[in-house]
Amino acid sequence: MPTIALAGGGTAGHVLPSLALISELKKNFDNIIYLGGDGMEQDLVPKNGIPFYQTSNIKFSRTHPLQNLKVPIVLKKASNEASKILKENNVDVVFGKGGYASLPALLGAKKLGIPTVIHESDFKMGLANKLASTFCNTVLTSFPETAGGVFVGTPIREEIFKGSNERATLKYNLKRTLPTILIFGGSSGAKAINDVIFKVAKELTAIGNVIHVTGKNERRKLFLEGYSSCAYADDINDLYAASDVVIMRGGANSLAEATALGKRIICIPLPKSKHSRGDQIDNANSYFKRGLIDLLPQEALTPQELLTRVHTLLKQKERPINKDTPNAKIVDKILEVLANRAL
Repeated sequence: MPTIALAGGGTAGHVLPSLALISELKKNFDNIIYLGGDGMEQDLVPKNGIPFYQTSNIKFSRTHPLQNLKVPIVLKKASNEASKILKENNVDVVFGKGGYASLPALLGAKKLGIPTVIHESDFKMGLANKLASTFCNTVLTSFPETAGGVFVGTPIREEIFKGSNERATLKYNLKRTLPTILIFGGSSGAKAINDVIFKVAKELTAIGNVIHVTGKNERRKLFLEGYSSCAYADDINDLYAASDVVIMRGGANSLAEATALGKRIICIPLPKSKHSRGDQIDNANSYFKRGLIDLLPQEALTPQELLTRVHTLLKQKERPINKDTPNAKIVDKILEVLANRAL
């Protein structure tokens, strides 16, 4: 069987979807390797038993445009490094998941004549995937509305469906008679959400158990009965299993996972700014139009409004769990590209 190289990185959103495909890929590929930069991928990938190869790091800055002048030089060096790695490992196809860490492998593959497939998680393509889409063999998308690709959906990790309410209840000392409210805002947290949660925590604990994943940048602490916090959750599957309402940002992968689990969701997407292209707003709007989430814009976020939304959602029924993930379909698309190369 052939060899595939996965590429992407910078944030968990560009890494975890590729790792979600591993079990399906192993049915069709002898060897799987991963090319990335110095982001979360260098820790996450080896933990999943996949050989990791690092190329020179490329970062596009929205806040300091002059720094981008050196991007072409670094990119050329990185793509040469990637070409060498791909050649040495006899790679037959490259799957790119976006983020600037995916570009070296995709460009290196182009140079060697290796077919490439890219997948875009967000409603609108990020810059790295826009560039890659001009030369790659196939573009796959997570949203049916996204132009310029084939809609397949978002890869979802198998472990998401294997969470344990019991484990979470014991670990976080949850009261079994009360509903549980889970709050998270991504690996770095979400200051705007945290600010409101700290103001309204007492009222929320009167409704139910509160588990607050604050993010690594949050320094404030709150000591309150019924409230638990952590900087990062490596047991998110258990937290999902225990939760009755989820308050979250609008990251495409988190939305895909939480809705697949049928959770009642209050989504507060990250607003467009010099740090964000507004992709979370587009993601959230798509899910809202399909009736899968409750959408709360950050500009309308107040303690009272959040409380009202929580009360309302707790009166609604959860949707059934949908384990029909697109993982196999995505791997089939990769195999189609590989088969066409052999013709």
